[in-house]
Amino acid sequence: MLLKKTLLISAFIFSFCAVSQNKVNYGLYNNNLNLINPAFAGQADNTSILINSKTQWVGVADAPKTSTVSLNIPLKENIGIGLNIINDKIFVFNQTQISLDASYKLKVSRDHDISFGIKAQANLYSGEFNTIKTAAENDAFFAESVHNFSPNFSMGAALIHDDYYLHATLNTLLIDQRYKDLNSSKNKSKLHMNIGGGYTIKLNNYLNLTPSTLLTVIEGAPLSIDANTTLEINEKYDVGLSYSFNNSMQINTKITATNWLDIGYGYSIYTNKISPYQNGTHEFFALFNLDDIF
Repeated sequence: MLLKKTLLISAFIFSFCAVSQNKVNYGLYNNNLNLINPAFAGQADNTSILINSKTQWVGVADAPKTSTVSLNIPLKENIGIGLNIINDKIFVFNQTQISLDASYKLKVSRDHDISFGIKAQANLYSGEFNTIKTAAENDAFFAESVHNFSPNFSMGAALIHDDYYLHATLNTLLIDQRYKDLNSSKNKSKLHMNIGGGYTIKLNNYLNLTPSTLLTVIEGAPLSIDANTTLEINEKYDVGLSYSFNNSMQINTKITATNWLDIGYGYSIYTNKISPYQNGTHEFFALFNLDDIF
């Protein structure tokens, strides 16, 4: 019984960790950078709310799904806050992360600001094994569910200019254990760092090109490199391409539908070993500028 339990949980925890908050799970993260770095929380000029939905591995039963709601509020000239609710689901495993961000911005020159942020988060994990249908009746293991709660913290900093930005984040400062009855390294969150930046090149009065990159360093895992390029057309339409080395490629689009609403869509194809078994990934988002609505 113990061996069966360990093998089953290990297999799905391994998959679940791939889509959990150990690594950025968004192709469209440039539209809401505080999901990566709390230093960006509330640092825009307006109050906004983002709704994001990502469905991975289309065609695979019980594949990963991520749903996100993110609120950003500038409180004062230098202070901002953010509230994020992120839900990841794969098979019978479910993780919900609720986090509160706070940031403070310092002007270091006429054109440069440095922002510092901290993220406090609560992680809720569950494994609903009692929903699994098995050939053996009255299996005690499959009659139970596993639940756990753990807090964590992240902190970050960003150098912000009208034309470019640089940022770094330390995530999961506390090492938590998702499921307390499984003693496995795959069952524990890992300390990791994000380092990124972007630069906007003004091509003419109608076109802006913004290349950006994000490096993710996770303890015990290979370096992850994401490269992005976005073309902005007439400050209304965005078309972009993202490439995650040895993992996936994504086409990104965004339209500013009104002065209070941006809508975006991304489609990913995988370049790793899972590629032959699925039909890509769909990601949607809507960004509402609440100051222009109310």
